[in-house]
Amino acid sequence: MSPSPAVRTPQLPEDDPQPTPPVEPALEDCCGSGCVPCIFDIYEQARERYQRELEAWNARQAQRAGGKVRKVRKVRTKPAPPGAA
Repeated sequence: MSPSPAVRTPQLPEDDPQPTPPVEPALEDCCGSGCVPCIFDIYEQARERYQRELEAWNARQAQRAGGKVRKVRKVRTKPAPPGAA
């Protein structure tokens, strides 16, 4: 009977800064001409990407801390401006 293979723990990067949230555009940043994608659509995509990156970062930090999970900070969203679709 052969010995079981060693279980490897994935290497975590030494420098692993917390992701930064995207900057929300001001209402006056929208030209109002119905662009596709609108600047607010681009912001929403960036916010969703940030949320995924933050959850992954929190999981790495929990792994680094030995399983203690930090609470994920949710990004607060504002309703879309009138006329934005």
